Amino acid sequence: MTGFIITAAVGFLMLLVSLIFDGLLDSVDMDFSGSGIFSGASLGGFLTGMGCGGIIGTAQGWDTIPALALGLGIGVAMAGVAIALYRALKNAEVPDEAFALDQMVGTTGIITAGSSAGSRGLVQVTYLGSPRTISAIAAVDVTSGEAVTVTSILGPDIVQVAPLHTTYDPVPPIYGRY
Repeated sequence: MTGFIITAAVGFLMLLVSLIFDGLLDSVDMDFSGSGIFSGASLGGFLTGMGCGGIIGTAQGWDTIPALALGLGIGVAMAGVAIALYRALKNAEVPDEAFALDQMVGTTGIITAGSSAGSRGLVQVTYLGSPRTISAIAAVDVTSGEAVTVTSILGPDIVQVAPLHTTYDPVPPIYGRY
């Protein structure tokens, strides 16, 4: 029974290290396939399940071999759960293309610091679900509070913008008066 307790304790410590220091056990890079089969979490889950299953078997009065078989079964099941969770998280990762600045082209924003034509100002746009203030250049004069659309990416910290609408007179003209 002592061997099963030590195995469960080592496996549990591996699970804790995998949880707290994410990727520390994976820095050894035993998972050459990328499937999660040899990840620290799956190995820790297997050892914990094997130790706990052995403890349960010996507590029921079973001999060592049947208790070991129960431990192996529970260990494989726990490792399977860890692998399934690893794969689910890996599939949920967002591809790098989703974070490309090119995705910002066509979005609308508000000028926060106006500028004259060809000089830098600031525009606030919503990028990846959160507001972001970035430098902007426009071909025409833009004023603070003006709605613009991003037409191109000039660099990692600057975009080109164009006014979203032409000049708008909020008071419609009265017929016959101009």
